[in-house]
Amino acid sequence: MPMNIIYREAEPSDAGKFLEYCKIVGSETDNLTFGAEGLPLTISQEADFIRKFAGNPGSIMIVAFDEGELIGTGAVSVVSGKTRFAHRREIAISVRKDYWGKGIGTGIMNVLMDFAKKSGAEVLELEVRSDNEAAISLYKKFGFEKIGTNEKFFKINGEFCAADYMNLYL
Repeated sequence: MPMNIIYREAEPSDAGKFLEYCKIVGSETDNLTFGAEGLPLTISQEADFIRKFAGNPGSIMIVAFDEGELIGTGAVSVVSGKTRFAHRREIAISVRKDYWGKGIGTGIMNVLMDFAKKSGAEVLELEVRSDNEAAISLYKKFGFEKIGTNEKFFKINGEFCAADYMNLYL
């Protein structure tokens, strides 16, 4: 498997690859908020979303490519436009299953953490499926701590799945 990983900020021209990527990763795991259907957006809508994301100085969307193939994504986003939440950011990542355990998640997290610190974030927040031990281990490696659990966060095929809330105080 080639391993010439490039991490960069997402661009509107990535929209088609991003939507296809979401269908792939959504079919590979039940750890995400969507399944094999991917995201309900057109390429134009996704391109607009990426533009709006890039226009927010407190947010960034990262893509990871290996030999031109989108293999991972990550984002830091402002929790709310409200002044009282300006210190908080949400963080999310995903990686293609073929690349699990190969350091791609760590690479994405390094870029996101650097951005979060430079953008003035004081608290990073995330939700992770409670039985996703690999992701929880990655987040703990970066200093995230579990602050609670939602026992009915996901409902997949009629079954509830728990998610842990984790925070990092910068």
